[in-house]
Amino acid sequence: MKATAVPFLVGLLMLGGFSTSLAADLKDKVKVETLSVGLHPGMDPGMYICASNHLHIKGTVQNMAGVTLGKIKMGGKAFGADGKILGTATFSTKQATLGPSEKAEINLEFLTVTGPLIQQVKKHQLDVVEALPTP
Repeated sequence: MKATAVPFLVGLLMLGGFSTSLAADLKDKVKVETLSVGLHPGMDPGMYICASNHLHIKGTVQNMAGVTLGKIKMGGKAFGADGKILGTATFSTKQATLGPSEKAEINLEFLTVTGPLIQQVKKHQLDVVEALPTP
């Protein structure tokens, strides 16, 4: 009985490794662009300050994979001149699915980057955290 269970378990482990590598590959197939908002002169493209005085980064994601993806989760970091992280943000696309070549809007809100801290932001980074195929 144990001898027949081993190939089955090995198969399951291989399948799990395949789906993990597929998910990593799909993250690489999402194109991220920041939009030129132009609301605040002197700020990087895509950056603006909302009415609640929080820093935002607005942009789009585009599915460059050949399969339909579910919601795409983004992560963002705002850095000061010294490279120190001033704040982080996450955002998931509103659409339940994103077909091949389709675009969706993203808008990351940095709740801890407010007031004078906004002027200290010198660099930002946006990363695709999760992009999974639809079941």
